[in-house]
Amino acid sequence: MKGSCELLTELNSLFQFKQKFPALLILPKIENLVNEDDPTLSDVVTVCKSNGALFHKLTHHLNGDINERQVAKEILLKKGMGYLLSVGIRTMNQEIFSLPVKAFDGLTEFMLKRRSIILARYVKEFSSLTSISPDHVYLCGLFYNFRMVCFEYLVHAEKLEITDFNAQENRVSTAVANALESIGYNPLITSFLNDTSRDIYETKNPLLHALTRIGNAMLVDSDTTGRNTFRNTSFLDPTLVELTGLSLKELIEPMKEVVRNFKGGTNRQ
Repeated sequence: MKGSCELLTELNSLFQFKQKFPALLILPKIENLVNEDDPTLSDVVTVCKSNGALFHKLTHHLNGDINERQVAKEILLKKGMGYLLSVGIRTMNQEIFSLPVKAFDGLTEFMLKRRSIILARYVKEFSSLTSISPDHVYLCGLFYNFRMVCFEYLVHAEKLEITDFNAQENRVSTAVANALESIGYNPLITSFLNDTSRDIYETKNPLLHALTRIGNAMLVDSDTTGRNTFRNTSFLDPTLVELTGLSLKELIEPMKEVVRNFKGGTNRQ
């Protein structure tokens, strides 16, 4: 049976990140620019022109047929680096939920992307309760179900002997965390992913894990039943609910709001 390190190699090989998910590689570079005290115009130009989908989205949002240098000036002088990061995340959203087959276990690409983006927006609503920045909380929620994409690629390529996600969750979670760390993602995010299959009290950030698991459970139930009212909460783990210190209403109302506002994942982070 392959270990997590071997799965990491398989993931990097299977995805061929530069070809399959190029926007996945761009995000750490953008974050490095955000963290710089004084990013240069040349630095921003390099990032903007390094990904066609990102550049297209930037020019579309800036309403003009402009070149990389003009885009970079708009970002540096008017929009700010946070804007570039936000557009980079939205670009990646549209890319990373591509599956090697049209659906698995009844879960289509659209359902997986919708579930992932809604979950990311949901947990971001609670970012002030955590010690993690809103953008990093968002990415933790987004990548929670990206593990299923990685799992499906490994299954499709016959790299896993056992093809049940629940049975492989720990190994796949570790491999995905290591893969993202190898391309420069923040340790807060990769540590979160590494802990996703652990007992809630063994994680480094139990509150964020509890919120993510609660939110995902609500979305799985919604996909299964076709109901978005979230009135039935019997399926929620009472230990997770208690850990948050929040009432059921405080947990459910943000989800209802995020679901109402979801328009396909393209309009906002």
